[in-house]
Amino acid sequence: MAQELEQRGFLLFAAEAHAHAVRAHRDPRAARTARTRAVALARRCQGARTPALSGLVLGELTTRQRQIVTLAATGLSNRQIAEKLTLSVRTVGNHLYGAYARLGASDRGALPWLVELPDAQPA
Repeated sequence: MAQELEQRGFLLFAAEAHAHAVRAHRDPRAARTARTRAVALARRCQGARTPALSGLVLGELTTRQRQIVTLAATGLSNRQIAEKLTLSVRTVGNHLYGAYARLGASDRGALPWLVELPDAQPA
């Protein structure tokens, strides 16, 4: 259904369908694929955010990864996060690297789409 919506040009509906599929999949790999597709389509919708698209994946992260990803999504640098949490910059980078793999994100730019931030405006 999501692919059909996408082919017809209903990108936001397709993104939402993929987001709902994330929760429905029992196979973690299929869920990750659906999540990645949902995020990619949502990025093409000029910053539109819906409840289905907000906070898709934080449950897959460790508590520390969730904390670091949330701070990174607000725009803090690795150094700022390290100072705030009294960690080394390298430890912050390692946690982010592991989180990117779990989230299906390639870089920091995708984080605002994956984390529910009440006042954030994704780029």
